[in-house]
Amino acid sequence: MEIVEDVRPRTWPRARTQILAVMLIVYWVALCLGTHLPDRMAVAVTPPVSDKLLHLAAYAGLGFLLALLAARLGWRGWRTYAAALLILGVYATLDELAQIPVPGRRAELADWVADLLGVATGLGLHWLAVSVAALCGRGRAEK
Repeated sequence: MEIVEDVRPRTWPRARTQILAVMLIVYWVALCLGTHLPDRMAVAVTPPVSDKLLHLAAYAGLGFLLALLAARLGWRGWRTYAAALLILGVYATLDELAQIPVPGRRAELADWVADLLGVATGLGLHWLAVSVAALCGRGRAEK
């Protein structure tokens, strides 16, 4: 009789990491494409809310997804959050500057600040979620 090893426990965490990586890549590409549409095209697909709020929300999502992936890869602690802030801050700078040649677009300092506040918000939400999960897990372990 042949013993078949159950591979699910080892492959599922890896698959979740890969799914998360794909989600981050798709989100990042969509964000890049969305911010480089000519202004007349962007107006057709953009909801009627503040441009700065859109920047903040988009970059919060990017920061949160990057923090999730970093945690799945075993990167933890304040250095991970600092590295994510640096990486996404540089990206936000390049993203704003790359809009200069796009018709109807321009690089704005206020947009860049909203991007950075969004990244900080996403990273902060991730930290909060991890902290709450750790407290809940600690409470269950003590019972």
